[in-house]
Amino acid sequence: MIRGMKPVLVLMAPGFEEIELTAPVDILRRLEIPVVTAGVKGCSVEGAHGMTMQAEMLLVDVKEEDYSGIILPGGPASWLLRDTPAVLSLVRAMHKAGKLVAAICAAPIALEAAGVLKGCRVTCYPGVEGDLKSAAAVLAEAAVTDGLLVTGRGPGAALEFGFALGSALGKAPQVKELRTAMCC
Repeated sequence: MIRGMKPVLVLMAPGFEEIELTAPVDILRRLEIPVVTAGVKGCSVEGAHGMTMQAEMLLVDVKEEDYSGIILPGGPASWLLRDTPAVLSLVRAMHKAGKLVAAICAAPIALEAAGVLKGCRVTCYPGVEGDLKSAAAVLAEAAVTDGLLVTGRGPGAALEFGFALGSALGKAPQVKELRTAMCC
């Protein structure tokens, strides 16, 4: 664990893409970055492919000041994230406080709805690009980092997204070592 670093918050909404949650969380924990999961609708959350996972807390109990950033896994859950005012408010607060804000797959639509993509370079799941109207550029890359904004393309990019998160959180040298240890 990074001494003094507050945990990164990962939101779990029904229909989340399982690999987009588990791969980045696994990578961050291997890098000794603390992570906490929060359920948007409850603590028992079913993913897009039938895996039910337990969140450590509920979104309603989250206080922005307790976290160093927020990650939104994508999949069908992306539209629920986009349409949940508490999620948008939390994303705005994290962004305003200069903390990590990240989303993968279709979940950048929630970042767009929160108003934090203006002038940024991002990536997203193919077909969602048109929804990211305020972004400066939407790139067809596995992961894109623009300051403390990190986005990932989709399920197949989950590892690259996780590595990009680790680098954005100040662990670039350890990310290089971890890639080797994980045979990436």
